[in-house]
Amino acid sequence: MQTFLPYPDFYSSAACLDYRRLGKQRLEAKNILKILAGETSSKAWRNHPAVLMWRGGEDALREYYNACLAEWISRGYRNTMLPERLPAARPPKPWWFGLERFHAAHRANLLRKDPTYYGQFGWKEDPAMEYWWPVIRPEGSSPRA
Repeated sequence: MQTFLPYPDFYSSAACLDYRRLGKQRLEAKNILKILAGETSSKAWRNHPAVLMWRGGEDALREYYNACLAEWISRGYRNTMLPERLPAARPPKPWWFGLERFHAAHRANLLRKDPTYYGQFGWKEDPAMEYWWPVIRPEGSSPRA
């Protein structure tokens, strides 16, 4: 389970994803939302870092999910998933959103998964770079507007 954010912008992140990953992002974002809302009986993913990092940032995750849906539809693919309602046009982002360390780790992982496709973006990250899971908020940090 993962949400891929190679850029500090949900729409740019969705736009650069290959077909396979973009399709899965719609499902994974929706599943994370369900887990965080307690709408699933399964406890399997409840403590996964990809879920924990979004805790408290559910509205931002809804925005990312909607960005993935919009990109999917703009490419002409059939969509049966409904967009999420947002309480604000631009909900606050999690504290880690915009941190270069975070987005670089996502670019590296995408390069590792498909070097030919993601190599076209000119990213310089080492594909061996490990994920950085931002599951614990540093003291004094707050969501980004």
